[in-house]
Amino acid sequence: MSSSSLSASPLLWRLGEAVRFGWREFIATNPPSVLGGSILPRMLLQALFFTLLGGVVAGARHQEYAYVGGLMLALAMTNILYVSQVPVADKESGTFWRLRSGRLHPTALFVARALPYPLAGFAVAVVVAAVVAPLAGLGELALRLVPMSGVYLLISFTATAAGLAASAFSVGRRVETLASNLTGYAVMLCSGAFLPPGRVPVIDVVGAVLPGRHGLAAVHAFLGGEPWAARVAAEAAVGVGWLGVAALVVAVQIRRARRHGHDDFV
Repeated sequence: MSSSSLSASPLLWRLGEAVRFGWREFIATNPPSVLGGSILPRMLLQALFFTLLGGVVAGARHQEYAYVGGLMLALAMTNILYVSQVPVADKESGTFWRLRSGRLHPTALFVARALPYPLAGFAVAVVVAAVVAPLAGLGELALRLVPMSGVYLLISFTATAAGLAASAFSVGRRVETLASNLTGYAVMLCSGAFLPPGRVPVIDVVGAVLPGRHGLAAVHAFLGGEPWAARVAAEAAVGVGWLGVAALVVAVQIRRARRHGHDDFV
């Protein structure tokens, strides 16, 4: 066995252990009673409200538009709001110093531990789609969206990346609630979930760098029989960009921690 293989094996083992720990951490923080009794009902009622509101305000066509966007927000808001639990757990436990002194970079550990969130967010969206569609009379549209399931799953990952980047600020500041909520509301406003692109230029500019905007555009293009692959690639690029932001924020936190000798900069 080559030296590179030997050096890679401990790295993969550490990453695997981080992923395994992330699942256990996720279940401990979000047990079935929380997922089924709090998170899912909130997202379901939110999607149903906006779907029905779209029909009341602008007719059946916009109701369909709002349903497509509501599914995206169900998973995006789940991920952005709740993935903050990953870095906040280290802040509250005073264990970030152990992460920054370990073999794996803290960003890699955060990402590994955050993997359950995009899967949970996607599962929430699937349940929301199945419940809201018949209530709103959009069963046919729900079936047409099945081929776009992979795009919704991609948005779930990009939203998690954005949520992780926002919540990374909480390692050294008491801003986890503010950062996560601001990011979530920005996505709600600028993603094109309810306000179609082209109405407010500033919102279009901001939305271009937020998760969900390009993915939703791909879904609408698919439904309209237009090319959509480039929009999916743009959504993936947004997710990579937010991972880069998360890595940068964590790197700054590490540098400040080494300079100050502690992890609390409040």
